[in-house]
Amino acid sequence: MQYDIIFSRQAEKFINHLSNKEKDKFRKIFEELSENPYSYPYKKIRGKARMYRIRVGKYRVLYHIEGTTIVVIKIDTRERVYKDL
Repeated sequence: MQYDIIFSRQAEKFINHLSNKEKDKFRKIFEELSENPYSYPYKKIRGKARMYRIRVGKYRVLYHIEGTTIVVIKIDTRERVYKDL
C-alpha cells in the first residue's frame, strides 16, 4: 500500500533551504515512509494523537497519519522542533 505525503508550508520551506546532499537524504527517507510509515525508526509524541517523529541526523521530522496520507508537519533541529506544538 502506497501512502501519499503532504508537506506543511513550514516543512516545505525548510527542505528547500537544505543542501542537495541533505535533500537527497530526506527524499530517500520519505520514499521509505510512503511505502510504510512505520518502517523507519519512529517514536510516538506523548500527548498527541497519531503524531510521530523520526530523527534524521541533527534534524527531527514531525508527522501524523490520516488514513493513507502522511502529513509532515514540521522539520527542524532538535532544539526548535518541539516549540509551539
